[in-house]
Amino acid sequence: MKIKTLILPLIAFALLSCKEKKEPVRDEVARPVTVDTVVAEPPQEIKTDTAVIKEPENAKTEEAETETDAISYHFDFNKFSSKNYNFVKKAKLDFSSDDGAYTFRTRIKEAYASGTPDFASYYITVIFGCGASCIMGLMMDVRDGKIYGLPLGEENSCLFAEDRAIYNAKSRLFISGICKESPEDENVYYHAFVWNEEKKVFEKVEEKDIK
Repeated sequence: MKIKTLILPLIAFALLSCKEKKEPVRDEVARPVTVDTVVAEPPQEIKTDTAVIKEPENAKTEEAETETDAISYHFDFNKFSSKNYNFVKKAKLDFSSDDGAYTFRTRIKEAYASGTPDFASYYITVIFGCGASCIMGLMMDVRDGKIYGLPLGEENSCLFAEDRAIYNAKSRLFISGICKESPEDENVYYHAFVWNEEKKVFEKVEEKDIK
């Protein structure tokens, strides 16, 4: 009986010891779960990145609005419309038709080879700088390859230009320059010309005739 009395307390003590040892193991297993939850938080950063992506889109919209709001002078190009022309091919360039054309033969050849009529139905233009506040240019007739000077250069330039060389493929109107007397001046004046297809010359026109 004494032996049984001693064994029973020993068994009970052993069982209690096993339970106490298992409890810390449970705590250790539980800790990594808490760490995993913290690591899973970065998806919140993705939302921030998405918001940042929208900023360039807004910037592009503002740029587009700025371009749309640019000053429009409403020139009456239709008043000087040119004849409809079904462009098919280009004639060979005739450098003998203009005294100074051969000097700019590289520019002319490149523009003529890559271009299509962009002024007064029949002409391909080429424009380039000729010094401070100065541009010059020529136009080539695709029908016969003849070359003509555009009304640009120093005599039709201005120091304070709002815009220069405004024209289109369906009109004979050519705006050489929109000018100001000074950068602060709100008033503008124009160098405006109309191409006379029969005489093959540019004729100056007044502001009242182009608006």
